[in-house]
Amino acid sequence: MNLIGVTARFVLCACLAAVSQGGDRWVVREGGVGAATIGMSLAQLNTALHQKFSAPAEKDEERCFYVSPWGHDHVAFMIVDGKFARIDVDAPGVPTTSGIQVGDSEAHAREVYGSRVKVTPHAYTDSGHYLTVRSADGRFGIRFETNNGKITAFYAGRYAAIQYIEGCE
Repeated sequence: MNLIGVTARFVLCACLAAVSQGGDRWVVREGGVGAATIGMSLAQLNTALHQKFSAPAEKDEERCFYVSPWGHDHVAFMIVDGKFARIDVDAPGVPTTSGIQVGDSEAHAREVYGSRVKVTPHAYTDSGHYLTVRSADGRFGIRFETNNGKITAFYAGRYAAIQYIEGCE
């Protein structure tokens, strides 16, 4: 095989590897992440994401609980009354559609979202805030938690669900 053929195969393999890895990278939007859309049932999430999520065995825990998608560390899905209500992200690597992720500065998030951001004090630290961005229709939103000027976590989904500061509470 000549040098051009070897080079062409190498480039093709590199491109295919990049496409397959890029297709697995999640980006959080107000109404979902990847193939998961807010409002889906567990069965729909399982089909869309090729997962095996199940409700808790305890009946009293079924109203609100979390499931974690395989292969996506630091991401959790809040399920409320049997429907996907919120995505939680607690580490860098999963950005929003605007490119903001855990570890970014609070100032950068304020710059990106501009006047859409509502800033409120953090409930548990004097050096942090909640930066909340509501969708145009008011049904969805994204909330960033900050401490010492850095984003430490964020969640997106139904506007009511992103108001919970202690997970399901």
